[in-house]
Amino acid sequence: MLKPLRKLWAITQVVLIILWTAFSGLLGIVLMLITWNGQWVHYFEGRYLFCPPVLAIARVKLKVTGLEHIDASRPSVFVSNHVSHLDVVAIARAIPIGLFYIGKKELKKIPILGQYMYLIGHIFIDRKNREKAMISMRKAGQIIANGKSVITFPEGTRSKDGKLGQFKRGTFIIAKEGQISIMPIAVVNAENILPRDSYIIRPGTIEVRIGQRIEAHEFEHLNAEQTADLVRSRISKLMQ
Repeated sequence: MLKPLRKLWAITQVVLIILWTAFSGLLGIVLMLITWNGQWVHYFEGRYLFCPPVLAIARVKLKVTGLEHIDASRPSVFVSNHVSHLDVVAIARAIPIGLFYIGKKELKKIPILGQYMYLIGHIFIDRKNREKAMISMRKAGQIIANGKSVITFPEGTRSKDGKLGQFKRGTFIIAKEGQISIMPIAVVNAENILPRDSYIIRPGTIEVRIGQRIEAHEFEHLNAEQTADLVRSRISKLMQ
């Protein structure tokens, strides 16, 4: 008797989140056309408008540690593990600055959301074309050089088992080329609340753990693969 009700509630949650995403996207487009300040619009949307209702609908609490490591005056590349669709929501709510996301190009095709992301200035990457992917990554480096921070998920896709996968090199090439510091982030327990291949959201708490800044001089003598391994080890420790 409970299973049909749970399924109905799960579907209701998904529908409510989709509708709220569409509304927030439309409002974000309007705000962008008024202000032409993508960083502020995305910060306002993520921190105050879009994410709190989504977390409430999902019955998910958020715990954030390490905020003292963030210096909003220093543009950086934030690097996070990726285990669930809720990662983006949790990070956008947790981080008190507007971050520009580097996401797969398929997101651009999603109605309203894709147009919002494009207008705001998020970066789309073609994961199947290495040359185009690096062009997109270097665009991210230019954004950071202009005083804004970006966030990447260098595993490239959501983890199937919650464990930390191998990191792709692109993020770390631009960090080395631009002498850009790296902020490691670990999202913990999101895979148990909304698993990769499920639409059923379980109530619970997601933790966003922010690590100490990795200064550019710490990896200036490392190659991209070694830098990726360094950052991966820091995030792995945060996850534990």
